[in-house]
Amino acid sequence: MSHQDVDLVRGLLGPFEQGDVIPMWRDDAIFAAMREATGDLLTPDFECVFVREDVGRSTYQGVDGLRAAWLDWLEPWDSYEAGVEDVIDAGDGKVVVLTRDRARPKRSTAEADFLGAPIWTVRGGKVTRIEFYFNRAEGLAAAGLAG
Repeated sequence: MSHQDVDLVRGLLGPFEQGDVIPMWRDDAIFAAMREATGDLLTPDFECVFVREDVGRSTYQGVDGLRAAWLDWLEPWDSYEAGVEDVIDAGDGKVVVLTRDRARPKRSTAEADFLGAPIWTVRGGKVTRIEFYFNRAEGLAAAGLAG
């Protein structure tokens, strides 16, 4: 199932590679369309965890929780471009996505970069959990892929 798990995750990452992701989460109509297109690919008990150095771990439930998590994360940013560098089969239903994100804070011209490694858990052809690590080393270690 590993190849199928990686393909599933790659398919769900498409909207994240289209430039600024803020409208995808903040706009009700865009989110509704995304929810309709992807809702069947998440388990009913889906959860996501945002692992942040500044506040620790925050867990959210369901598709609406996924949106709430992203809205919390995006609150301080005027723009946020998410990029995918690679998608890795970590075994046992785990898929690690190597990300490179660039964001611009509100009222600023400076930019911040994040090298992340979110861990997606797939069971029965559906995503059950995503742990968002915005620190790549921490995500790789959590997935058992650290050197």
